[in-house]
Amino acid sequence: MPDRIVGDRIIHDRRQPLRMEPLQTLAEPVLEELYPGISRTADADIDQLLRLFYEGAWREHSDEIVAEIQAFADFHPVDDQRTDEAIKAWAHQCGAELAGDYSQSYYRVAVHVGLAAYVQHMRALRAKMTCDVGWHQLVERFHFACSSQFGYGFLNAGEKWGGLSLSYKCDPAGEVTCRTAEKVAVDASLNTCEKCGQPGCLQTGGWKKTLCDQHVAGRYDD
Repeated sequence: MPDRIVGDRIIHDRRQPLRMEPLQTLAEPVLEELYPGISRTADADIDQLLRLFYEGAWREHSDEIVAEIQAFADFHPVDDQRTDEAIKAWAHQCGAELAGDYSQSYYRVAVHVGLAAYVQHMRALRAKMTCDVGWHQLVERFHFACSSQFGYGFLNAGEKWGGLSLSYKCDPAGEVTCRTAEKVAVDASLNTCEKCGQPGCLQTGGWKKTLCDQHVAGRYDD
């Protein structure tokens, strides 16, 4: 069973991999902090109606909730943009097309806590990256795509020969999915400026770096 995958090599690695639980599970501590009345469970059905409404929002709209969270992440790729205020504002405008105040309300709660949990987790992920911020969202997408694979764990991400280099653990059963997601991320990095995330191309000249025209011009100003 591969212990660590780096490019085409399998390497023994004892570092603690970063794993990602399902978003609803990740959101549970945030729900308890921000909405304790909803988080609480009880033996009597009448006393846990709020919890049941919340769980129903996840059960009936989990794909839409995840899509809302990923849309926020794409729209706010830089960590400094992912403030509590921005998260609340994004959640508040979600779910308007749903029928009924209860459906809208609990959908927004689910987006709010799911999004807050996602941002917390991705901050831990970014602590394991040595590449510049322009590629951070590529790494996030890779990590999210692989998170449901058995045995997967993220180790680090960096730059090598001008492209994105990913290091992770994966069991054989999930290797095809992880390899596919890795190829998508690496291929995208060769068309994405590592500095800012705008369209770029591989530059050479004593060094290799994928940059946009603006950052090529300032290459030696770093």
